[in-house]
Amino acid sequence: MASFQSDFQAALPFPIKWAVNENKFDSDGKNPLSLSVFVPAESAFTLAQFLLDTAEDPAKTKTAKVWDYSKNEEVEVQGFYINGKGKPGRDGDRTSFGSINPAKPANSSSNLKAEDIF
Repeated sequence: MASFQSDFQAALPFPIKWAVNENKFDSDGKNPLSLSVFVPAESAFTLAQFLLDTAEDPAKTKTAKVWDYSKNEEVEVQGFYINGKGKPGRDGDRTSFGSINPAKPANSSSNLKAEDIF
């Protein structure tokens, strides 16, 4: 079996944390769940660089539909997916949590860190 762990280079100093929980502000039942994403401050600049590098890589971009609020309809755009791993929360199908720890793109043009800017 191939070992992918040894070749993995994380794009971020610390992974992004996410959670899906019941939406406490949903009074009419239209949006019963909410997504919360926590980006460590030390990962913010490298996340921005990761997003820019990935957007410039034609092998990673795909066509998908997103909602255009100005037109009030779905439109096709180029973009990319950022995937993470997760587990069910205490409430089973009502909650979940996990992390996003993307691999550093091969075309990364920078090792930008917060301390390089401040």
